[in-house]
Amino acid sequence: MTRESESHRESEPRRESRSRRGFLAGIAAAGAAATAGCSGVPFAGGEERREAPASLPSDAVGPVEWPASPFPVTVPESLASTHESRTRELLDAVPAEASIPNEAVAAAIGDDRERASRRANAEIPDGWPVDDLSAWRHRREDAAAVRGAHRAATGTDDGVDLAARRRAVRDDRGALASGLEYRAESPAAAVLAYEPVESLLAECARHVEPRVTYPDDPIAEPFRAGEVVGHVERARAAASDAEGLRDAYLDGRDGATSQWASLVAAAGQLRGSVSRTRAAVRRRTNDGTPSGDEDLSGTVAQELLAVSGRRAESAVTDAERAADAGEHATAVIEAGTGLADIEARRRAVAEIGDGRFREVPSESSVRSAAERAHTAVRDAVERGGPLARRLVRPGVETLAYVADRIEEGYASPRRTQAELAYVDLYAGAVPATTAFVRERLA
Repeated sequence: MTRESESHRESEPRRESRSRRGFLAGIAAAGAAATAGCSGVPFAGGEERREAPASLPSDAVGPVEWPASPFPVTVPESLASTHESRTRELLDAVPAEASIPNEAVAAAIGDDRERASRRANAEIPDGWPVDDLSAWRHRREDAAAVRGAHRAATGTDDGVDLAARRRAVRDDRGALASGLEYRAESPAAAVLAYEPVESLLAECARHVEPRVTYPDDPIAEPFRAGEVVGHVERARAAASDAEGLRDAYLDGRDGATSQWASLVAAAGQLRGSVSRTRAAVRRRTNDGTPSGDEDLSGTVAQELLAVSGRRAESAVTDAERAADAGEHATAVIEAGTGLADIEARRRAVAEIGDGRFREVPSESSVRSAAERAHTAVRDAVERGGPLARRLVRPGVETLAYVADRIEEGYASPRRTQAELAYVDLYAGAVPATTAFVRERLA
């Protein structure tokens, strides 16, 4: 792994939950920029209203409760245990004080080993069991990268062996993907059972590709060598999890039949619904511009327009990507998410046009927004069953992200209130969206 890429990975939020923090951090970074539908917001003289200072206590959002996992069966504990054992095995193979002639490289590998060890012992954030597996795959990759860099720096060339391992992982992934018939009792069950399997197969494909090549002289580039080793290890872990989740679901289901044709049809219908709904909402909302000519700069309303616009466009892109990739279960979920995002966008523009979200944020208003968001999430979960629990996930992720930002001292009251308002709007759209998606799967 190069020192530049290592630094990036150290600061990069965990991708999966998809990970969940990376995408949300990107939304937050949009700030007050005129993105995805906000370009029509009027500004007065180029000046923004100053945000009144406000201190948000760590409990402003309240505890974030994850709903029960929508995966139809219990995720085997053996999957996480295997990752943990392998992670510790890899780290144990690297001496705490490596004997390497290059002192700078030795020190860097020692630092990497210590960081990877701390990550392996850290508490995993709340989420679903599939998120725990994701955390362990990251840790396993980090440990493999450290071991690969140490072996390279001490004169071991793993290039030939690594190429063979990569071919084996690629073959195993191909066999899993080609045999994915979405066997289940119903199309709805197939979506919930196989969406995480598809996600893992996609993760495996990303990491097994030789985007970074093993160096010809590993001693000269030990961290690049370690990075490649880490990628292949991560690909192997993802393929193993995909097989493990598939087998766990099918265990004892002798009557499960292929739902492939039903999922293909539903994914196609829902993709069309997303496209048509986005076009209709754009027309009705004048491409996301509220009526009137009031200056919204510096308001919660402006932030809410930015968040809702970015979310809606990103969700549509994700739905199209999954459909194009032939990930039919994922395409159904992404389409459902997209429809809820588009409806949340429509409601945001309408309510801003009616004069809402103009207040100066305060601790009290943030707490009220958080209460509404929590209530909306609970209502969506209670009314919709496992499919609703899966579709409401982005709202729960946002609550967790906002709570973390407040605790870390990086939360803007205005942005926080806007994101909480968006959770309220998004979760409020989930019940109707769930019913619509379920009808297409029937």
